[in-house]
Amino acid sequence: VNEGFDATHIPSYGPESRGGTSYADVHIAKSEVLSPSALHPHILLAFNSPSMMKFGPQVRENGIIIYDSSVISDLPALEKGVRAFGVPFSQIAKDLGKVMVKNIVALGALQAVTQMFPKETFLNTVRSALHDKCAMIPLNEQAFESGQQFIAKSKFSEN
Repeated sequence: VNEGFDATHIPSYGPESRGGTSYADVHIAKSEVLSPSALHPHILLAFNSPSMMKFGPQVRENGIIIYDSSVISDLPALEKGVRAFGVPFSQIAKDLGKVMVKNIVALGALQAVTQMFPKETFLNTVRSALHDKCAMIPLNEQAFESGQQFIAKSKFSEN
């Protein structure tokens, strides 16, 4: 990873992936990631209600959930201290002209909430991923900024 961390990504696309839940374990650590899966993640990004209902209760105590409030209205019971941030990923992306950038809106919100890595680390990674589609870079940068701005302007309460 660009910041000197180790990372793993294990996607799970079962038969549910066509409209239901799909899941990807992403682990980031200062040293080598020894276990590529987590029963109780620190952070969850939820893009639909089935995923929120299935994986939300698994987020560990004092964890973070960032969810698409455009399509998720009800939250399951959560562990003590879990902070849930509703961000309308889909609506923001639609307002920008392409719903497909909702994941980048979510990435901007994630960075704003966690300050996990500097903003430029995320943006440079997005730019690198889109090097063959340079025309998409400004839209993706705007989507990232929109996710950040939504968090900055919002008031969130803890559970």
